[in-house]
Amino acid sequence: MSALGPQTKAPQAVARSSATRPPNVAILIVTWNRWEMAAAVLRALSQQTFPTDRFDVVVIDNASTDGTTDQLRQAFSPERLVTNPTADAHLPDFRLPDDRAGRNRLGFRSLTVVTNAHNHGGCGGFNTGFAFVDRVLQKGPAEERPDYVWLVDDDVDLPADAAAQLTSVAEGDIEIGLVGSRTVDINNRDTTIETTVYFNRDSGLMGDEPGESHPLRESHRAWAVKTGGVRGPHQYTGTREVDVVSACSMLARWSAVEKVGFWDWRYFIYCDDADWCLRFAKEGYRVVLNLDAVVFHTPWHHKLTPARLYYAQRNLIWMMQKVLPKGELRRVAGRRILGLLKDSMVAMVNRRASHAEVIRRTADDLCVGRAGKLQDPSPPFEPLIEGLASRGLLSPDKQIAVLCNRPECLDWSRQLRLEIDKSQAAAGRSEQRPRWLEIVRNDIPNAELASGADDTERVVYSSRKRSKLRRQRELLADGPHALIVYDNDCDFPLLRSGMNVHIDRRRAGECQIEPFGIRTRLGFAARWTLTSLRSVWYLVTLRPFVRTSRYG
Repeated sequence: MSALGPQTKAPQAVARSSATRPPNVAILIVTWNRWEMAAAVLRALSQQTFPTDRFDVVVIDNASTDGTTDQLRQAFSPERLVTNPTADAHLPDFRLPDDRAGRNRLGFRSLTVVTNAHNHGGCGGFNTGFAFVDRVLQKGPAEERPDYVWLVDDDVDLPADAAAQLTSVAEGDIEIGLVGSRTVDINNRDTTIETTVYFNRDSGLMGDEPGESHPLRESHRAWAVKTGGVRGPHQYTGTREVDVVSACSMLARWSAVEKVGFWDWRYFIYCDDADWCLRFAKEGYRVVLNLDAVVFHTPWHHKLTPARLYYAQRNLIWMMQKVLPKGELRRVAGRRILGLLKDSMVAMVNRRASHAEVIRRTADDLCVGRAGKLQDPSPPFEPLIEGLASRGLLSPDKQIAVLCNRPECLDWSRQLRLEIDKSQAAAGRSEQRPRWLEIVRNDIPNAELASGADDTERVVYSSRKRSKLRRQRELLADGPHALIVYDNDCDFPLLRSGMNVHIDRRRAGECQIEPFGIRTRLGFAARWTLTSLRSVWYLVTLRPFVRTSRYG
């Protein structure tokens, strides 16, 4: 009995002796508009200490528009160029060439590029790869059929011993279904950013420490104390039993894959690898982290956006349906959905309209079973100054407010005013500048100044609700025409203002502009109410998931 519930015993197959021959490994790399990164991963694979003539490498090009397939063909001369025109990732229709070309230039037994006609996301891309292994590679000569499938992200770097480390652990125990890698920051290679990951049955979340009731709780604590922590500049070695390993570098036993099935076709991205790990454990296989098998990768939280969080939160509840009994499932899912509805309303109140809509859609799509890719309602990014000008916001009769709820926002506000002044002067419109208002939280140094630089007006508020509402009085009669918010971080529910201008500091020269009039707010309120009613019905009828195909 594990923390995930009753398990069946893994099949007692006979492990192949490493003295007989090295195992065959099919390697899957999913890429989308990053051919140079994918090429770098292929070169890293070609430098492995593990015999590369045991590698069958399959690159899945997810409908890239940067010429990925052609670039890889010219650089490495793959044996196969395969097309897959289907719009459904779980229903591939491979169009194979009549003849295999000559040897690839990297020394692999084979190199294949499968070009999808549609972007199926990471989940659908790997499912395309699994299907190719099943339909093509496993139909080859018996001595060449893959024993393992190694999932590798297209934005990683791999040490030369990565394959040897992963396969050595898997070969040591036939009950191991999955072996994962320790993740190290690709930009700071002295720092480990992910080791152990466990599923918490009480919260439905995953974390790097097991929950109170987890059977590995005490052994994990002792290990973490001994090593100095689960992340950071510590020395790690050996293996750890875990619930989840990351697909940025994950080795799976193919005979186990045939029993457990492929990835859940509904996910698109996020939670697909965690879902797979929990299903392996449920079937009785061990999921193991090899701390000596390193992969260099970008921290996952650096990639987060509201749209990406949509997938993570929608898919999380679908994942919980695989491992939790009905009572626990309804309790944990109910708490998660209630949190989504609350967060959605808070985001709307705090003027993050498109963000609020994404969160609402998370709950709604979950309830109606809408799978696959999100049709993101967020406004497109556009050049910042041009965007403001096109809405007529750079004229003297307009006022632009800037929310300053962090000290650095004051600097950003000043820089923005200088950039606009410079741009207007260059265009011969020096007199055409808007009036500026800084809305500053009172815990920021010098917040109480009557006005900012360059005669910029200033309103000061505190984090208390009464203070925020009281400050609204000054703005109701003559409110700003737009509010600028940095990094989606708004805690001031300005009641009157026609537009929100969102600036992501990672893309400081661009912005997203969204309307925020009364129609926008009333329309959201109606949709939110309908989603709330759907959520009640969804929870009343929620049951554990029953798999009907190998995709999920």
